[in-house]
Amino acid sequence: MRHVRPVPPRAARDGTAALYRQLERDFGVLAPPIALLTPAPECAAATWVALRESLLVDGRTSRADREAVATAVSRANTCPYCVEVHGATLGSLDPAEDADDPRARPVTDPVEQVEQDAVTLTFEHINRLVNVFLPDSPLPGSAPAAVRGPLRRATGAVIAADRGSPVPGASLELLPEPARRAPVPDDLSWAVGDARIQRALTAAVSAIDEAGARALPATVRDLLHRHLAEHGTGAAGIDRSWVEAAVRDLPVSVRPLGRLTLLTARASYQVGDDIVAACREAGADDAALVRAVSWAAMTAARHTVRTASDRTGRTPPENERNQL
Repeated sequence: MRHVRPVPPRAARDGTAALYRQLERDFGVLAPPIALLTPAPECAAATWVALRESLLVDGRTSRADREAVATAVSRANTCPYCVEVHGATLGSLDPAEDADDPRARPVTDPVEQVEQDAVTLTFEHINRLVNVFLPDSPLPGSAPAAVRGPLRRATGAVIAADRGSPVPGASLELLPEPARRAPVPDDLSWAVGDARIQRALTAAVSAIDEAGARALPATVRDLLHRHLAEHGTGAAGIDRSWVEAAVRDLPVSVRPLGRLTLLTARASYQVGDDIVAACREAGADDAALVRAVSWAAMTAARHTVRTASDRTGRTPPENERNQL
């Protein structure tokens, strides 16, 4: 892992210990994209809630359908780590599926669409976290080419193994009570057709919003919201000059965090050691870095899915929302 040190399993206590137990039981491995967030345990729990409830709990779509979405989103976000993990998992679940060119199955059922969108939101979030904090592959860099394929397939088989359907909503107990009682934000109205998923995502985004407020001043958070509204989440180019223009009106003391959040949202693979070092010099510890990156990643994910939902007209009209 890069930039932060997660809580070792042997040192985990209370909520983090409960998270690790549930993660290993339901996912099969102590997944690094969740474990790396444990310096800010509320972010680790929230990300796990989104992952578990969208990808692992039984729904109308199959697990293979959802893994295909996860792999396709990860490929679009240039997240080779997640492509490798979830492509291998997809191959174990459905050997006939082309993990090199995964396609989300077209759906017309509104609940199936919510399930696909929930996976999209989760991986728009996780891909950005992984690009900042993890290497390009879960396999050791020293592993010979001849054994990388078998190792990859073995990892996919472990994650894809049938452990029975996880109990819906059981992960929510890992989140603070205020997050579990949070009202549904407008940008999650697309999930109204599935109350379980909408409740889980609402709790997850509420916890991450609170974490962002702890780590980032309002000036930085407002900047990212304005920037995404104007430019969207697409990559801005091969260099980072656009970031300097975007942060120039911020106080000098918070510009490092401004750069970190903007890059996480739009070009997470461009967050280098220099960006993190500048945040460290400005006083950010591991917990602050995790909270800042988690908030920026989730804010970008929410913007992406809400924009797609609005563009395709998938959000139910007000009268339909009231009937569901």
